[in-house]
Amino acid sequence: MVKTMYRELEIWKESISFIKEIYFISDKFPKSEEYNLKSQIRRASVSVSLNIAEGKCRHSAKDFAHFLNLSSSSLNEVDAILYICEKLNYINNTIAIHNNIKILGKRINSLRNKLLKNIA
Repeated sequence: MVKTMYRELEIWKESISFIKEIYFISDKFPKSEEYNLKSQIRRASVSVSLNIAEGKCRHSAKDFAHFLNLSSSSLNEVDAILYICEKLNYINNTIAIHNNIKILGKRINSLRNKLLKNIA
């Protein structure tokens, strides 16, 4: 049986809640974006949690930190797509989701820095 220790991480649980938010927001995108921005933002949001899960099962803190870096990159991708969608007037009033991105990003980076500090 596969160990699922990543499920115990608060940061992973937060990333799952984040996915739910992004799916809700992206449902408001126009039909013409079904296979473009909508699909891309959903894949990027899922990638945040998948990289946390994959990194947690690695055998070294350095590897986990690398996957947290990838998770952070995916989070920035989501942020950029949200910005584009705001400019295209697909969505508005995104202050709350941008705050959630900022908080989740800080937590991911904090864990990453802690891991790297412990191996130095």
